[in-house]
Amino acid sequence: MESSGLSHRSKAYKFASEKTPESLSFFCDFLRENVNGAISIDNRGDTVLHLLAIQGNVDVMESLVGAELLTNELLMKKNVNGNTALHEAARFGQTGVAEIMLRKKQDLVMERNKANETPLYLAAAYGKREVFQVLESFGSDCLTRRHDGRTILHAAVEGERYCMFPIPIF
Repeated sequence: MESSGLSHRSKAYKFASEKTPESLSFFCDFLRENVNGAISIDNRGDTVLHLLAIQGNVDVMESLVGAELLTNELLMKKNVNGNTALHEAARFGQTGVAEIMLRKKQDLVMERNKANETPLYLAAAYGKREVFQVLESFGSDCLTRRHDGRTILHAAVEGERYCMFPIPIF
């Protein structure tokens, strides 16, 4: 469990998936030392928040809110694909993390990536029903279109994610 020889980037990857006091301490220190943490830590342009969202580390996210380290600047930071951490949480079905981010900045739900996809679009495309419902409850628009005109329904059907939209039985 010794991590003193690891770079900050390696530690970030390691600690993002852990739920230990050491991981919490690392992320709080990292965000305090690095201009609110809005710096990219990999070649995809991901920040530590992207990593926490992908891993679904709710405990660290809640602690960042409590320590007032989860800033709007950090929430709005996009990677090379234009994805915010909320996009990544939606893609990986990390409902708890998505809720934390949306409580902090509700309009984040309408952010678009380079393909003009909202987090809701990604949740539908990847079949992440729970996070889809959370995003929808925070005001995401189901009628928005991607840059090629495709809708959320197109994404769900193409991925054979038919469970995304319950069909009422009469």
